[in-house]
Amino acid sequence: MYLKGRPITMYMPRDLVDTYCLEAKADLPPKKLKLDWVYGYRGRDCRSNLYLLPTGETVYFIASVVVLYNVDEQLQRHYTGHTDDIKCLTVHPDKITIATGQVAGTSSDGKQLAPHVRVWDSVSLNTLHILGTGFFDRALVCLSFSKSNGGSWLCVVDDSNDHILSVWDWQREERLAEVKCSNESIFAADFHPTDANIIVTCGKSHLYFWSLEKGSLVKKQGLFEKQEKPKFVLCVTFSENGDAITGDSSGNILVWGKGKRIKGLLLLSYLLMYLNVL
Repeated sequence: MYLKGRPITMYMPRDLVDTYCLEAKADLPPKKLKLDWVYGYRGRDCRSNLYLLPTGETVYFIASVVVLYNVDEQLQRHYTGHTDDIKCLTVHPDKITIATGQVAGTSSDGKQLAPHVRVWDSVSLNTLHILGTGFFDRALVCLSFSKSNGGSWLCVVDDSNDHILSVWDWQREERLAEVKCSNESIFAADFHPTDANIIVTCGKSHLYFWSLEKGSLVKKQGLFEKQEKPKFVLCVTFSENGDAITGDSSGNILVWGKGKRIKGLLLLSYLLMYLNVL
């Protein structure tokens, strides 16, 4: 059989092999399946995709399902609005609204499905908005809500060759700006906590500071100066005073001032894969 355009081998029970007729048609059973429990977590190629909600639920994704898992009560709820694999997730400052982005896919009748972002309510599990259908290429790899303007904007990076960075007014479903980010891998994108017009992206051999000016995104590169430039800048977050903090593949935590220059350095003896400020 084919499931969303993909061939799936179904094995027949041995005791039916000699008597089963492939041409025979049977009525569908009256009962329907209901999703009860989802195992697994997609961590091999995704970052910043595990959050704790005020409800006590941990939210993450696997395949095309977002799981909201209450560890204490051993209960799961599921958001199933996506049509193919999810690659990124972010939580709004209100801690209720969630955005998730998926890859391009194929429908059950073989039609191509475009990659897109779905913004949804984590309480009701209702879809609020769908963004970027027909605009994004291949998949979405990074998502982030703005903080300083009430979370009105959403930045998105797709998986095209140029990794297009775009900023959206998600409630109006309106794209405010877009720019070619990098032809190298992008690992993170985040809004500055006190200025929604500043976005920081990082990835293979780069750290970029973007300014939203009159509908355009203007790039400034982080200056490593005397510090050896790492092969990968893996993650970025912000301190309380607004300094950007990055972790890289050389085992360094670097603190960046508003002048896009290094203010501080902490050496670690292991590879940094995730960084967060408590």
